[in-house]
Amino acid sequence: MAAEIKIGRRRVPRRNFECPVGVLLKGKYSVQRSYQVGEGGMMISASEPIPEGTSVVCSFYLTNQLVIIVRGIVRNRVEAKGKNPIRYGIEFENLDFQYKREIRNFVAASTRLDSTNAF
Repeated sequence: MAAEIKIGRRRVPRRNFECPVGVLLKGKYSVQRSYQVGEGGMMISASEPIPEGTSVVCSFYLTNQLVIIVRGIVRNRVEAKGKNPIRYGIEFENLDFQYKREIRNFVAASTRLDSTNAF
């Protein structure tokens, strides 16, 4: 039996990341909310609908001292559910290696904390 390939699935882990994120969309800048971040992208909400395939620029503080500014493209939309608004999956397009490593460490630190708090 051949393994089933799921298209559109994440290739890298993400960490919960509920913080403000600046979003530049079609020449308009707004501050939205992020929900998750990983080295491949992030999940955000938006005050206006964003069609899949739309280019955006996201800016956010990963830590108090590290600001990341990155181009991305909207890859999917998660419908509103309960108190959660519509959310959008953003795939990073030009994330510098240094920032990719910082995000990877940020996500891994969460995994290590979760595993040490498991008992």
